[in-house]
Amino acid sequence: MPVIYLIRHGQASFGKEDYDQLSEPGWEQSRILGRALQNQDLGVARPICGTMRRHRETAEAALGELGLPAEWHTDTGFNEYNHTELLALDWPMANDRAALTEWLGKQANPRKVFQVHFEQALRRWQRNDDSDRSAYSETWPAFRERVLASTYSLGNSLSSGESALVFTSGGAISVIIQHLLDMDDEALITWNRTLINTSVTRILVNAGKLRLVSVNEHLHLPSDQVTYR
Repeated sequence: MPVIYLIRHGQASFGKEDYDQLSEPGWEQSRILGRALQNQDLGVARPICGTMRRHRETAEAALGELGLPAEWHTDTGFNEYNHTELLALDWPMANDRAALTEWLGKQANPRKVFQVHFEQALRRWQRNDDSDRSAYSETWPAFRERVLASTYSLGNSLSSGESALVFTSGGAISVIIQHLLDMDDEALITWNRTLINTSVTRILVNAGKLRLVSVNEHLHLPSDQVTYR
């Protein structure tokens, strides 16, 4: 039976100018993942990436450990939402990176404070109010629809003995979990907060139907390698 492995990217370089790249721990997490995947019966593995650099770098490191070439099919349906845009609309300070960094540095728990603002921005996006809709390059319903469309299209294309290694982001994986478990919109935030870098969420494909069999697998990571961003 075909299997889809949804792989969250390795730790990104949070706090640097270019968030869309792996940190050194992120590269190591991805190599560890690749070694762990050697123990899975992947059959004919089909690697798939979103277009983001952190997706591609995670794939490059993991596939290298699997002894596979750094080659994959690109599917924009597995790209993450634009978190910078969401934050900027709801929290104007986020437009000024220097000011934001300085302000967060004065908070007792800057990561927690940032997370509160980030989740507030996500909920505003999900409300899909008429007054906000035109301000987003992609609405919440459109994001959800494209992620699920790519997921079902992939499932329908897999043959017996094939597996898909999908290198993507927490938001996209959370949408798929939300849909398959028939949860409300808050599940995006709950799972997005919980998914671990290079964790694996597995889906079995049977006659076009998708069945979630595991979420957020990360036993391949030593405890000191577990990160959430």
